[in-house]
Amino acid sequence: MMRPEDIQTVDCQTFEYWCEDTANPRVDAVLTEALKAHQVSCERCSEFAARTRHQRRALHALPARQVPVNLAVNLRILASKELARRSSRVDWATRLTAWEGRVRLMLNNLWRPLAIPTAGGLASACFLFAALMPTFAVSGPATADVPTAWYQSAEVYGLSPFGGNFDNVTLDVRIDTSGRVVDYAVPTGDAGHWLKNPEMRKAVENSLLFMSFKPASFFGQPASDTIRITLRRSHIEVKG
Repeated sequence: MMRPEDIQTVDCQTFEYWCEDTANPRVDAVLTEALKAHQVSCERCSEFAARTRHQRRALHALPARQVPVNLAVNLRILASKELARRSSRVDWATRLTAWEGRVRLMLNNLWRPLAIPTAGGLASACFLFAALMPTFAVSGPATADVPTAWYQSAEVYGLSPFGGNFDNVTLDVRIDTSGRVVDYAVPTGDAGHWLKNPEMRKAVENSLLFMSFKPASFFGQPASDTIRITLRRSHIEVKG
């Protein structure tokens, strides 16, 4: 509340603060008159009062919001929870009692539904293990076991029926898992003079095309491999 000596010195800041109370009958009459006199003499405060009245009328024109149906029930629930929270924190005894209730509720809601399935699964696992245990017995050492090589390189088991006019042709041949020739190359250090002769090169390729190979194996499964062969007139030398 303003002092009587401050009423005569109403400025713009004071008017903006008391502007909405000019129509309030509970406001001091002297202050109301001073505010109205300042509004008439100040153009800026007069525009501010007009904007305030327009804003108030616009707010009054807005439709009233409907109160939610469950508002009273929700408020009662919130009040009940708040009362229970405050009651559980009165002293250490009530706090311990509240914690004990929470732990008991967690055990009832969580562990009890899991206890029966867990016990059933454990009993089933023990029964199956006991039933299958005899099949895990270790037998005596085998005497007729044939050792299997981890890796076996590719082999040539069929020569080409077509001969060739070549001798001492060394190649690195790539064999796939089906025993087919994928590619060949001249080893490093070999001159490969026959590559310059189209007829000899065709004869070498025809020999590779009609040769039969056994693919490499790794733990009994087919695997690709590269072997080095030397083509001669009478026979073939194979190196893994």
